[in-house]
Amino acid sequence: MRYFFTILLAFLLMGAVSKDARKANEAYKNGKYEQAISLYKKAIEANPNNAKLYFNLASAQAKAGKNKDAIHSFEQFKSMTDDPMEEAKANYNIGNVLAKNKKWDKALNYYKKSLRYMANDEDAKHNYELAKQKQEQNQKKKQNKNNQQNNNQKKKDNKNNKQNQNKNKNKQNQQNQNQQNKQKQNQDQQNKKQQPQKISKAEAEKILKALEQKEKNLLKKFKKQKTESSKSKNEKDW
Repeated sequence: MRYFFTILLAFLLMGAVSKDARKANEAYKNGKYEQAISLYKKAIEANPNNAKLYFNLASAQAKAGKNKDAIHSFEQFKSMTDDPMEEAKANYNIGNVLAKNKKWDKALNYYKKSLRYMANDEDAKHNYELAKQKQEQNQKKKQNKNNQQNNNQKKKDNKNNKQNQNKNKNKQNQQNQNQQNKQKQNQDQQNKKQQPQKISKAEAEKILKALEQKEKNLLKKFKKQKTESSKSKNEKDW
């Protein structure tokens, strides 16, 4: 779709304008927009009630790329005119300024206003349709971007949840393992206490000799007691 962002210029009666205004018109036609801006401002100083001077100043500012200044001057013009058609032309020009800067939402609103009185203007209708199409495309892009961001966030959240689950699972496994190790350690200690302690060969021989000596002593004591008992019995018989 082609663009028709042509800025309209107000028609000024040559006899009703100053020399600066005529020079400004010539500079505008020759593409010398900065010079035209300066001359239109001088003309406005001399004739501040001439609304069309503001319209042409705004048109020159728009051509020079001074968009904010242009919109401000068009709005100034609108406040000075009672002609709905002239106001519609100003709205059309503001729409063009905004459209050049791809501000489709705002441009669409101004094109709507202009079409109330410029319904048969082909460029106005074309630019309105273009702005509407661009607005819908931007809304779709924005929606797709939001959907993509939401999907990315969802994937990120799922990944984080999975990582946290794995982390918790590993932590639980580690706790279980530590508990098992502790139980095994306690069991080993308990088994160790219950098992007889190993002794060296020398200690075993020493213990064995002690038992043998103890056995000899007991046997000796037993024989002694038996002998004394027998002796006591014989003495009684006599």
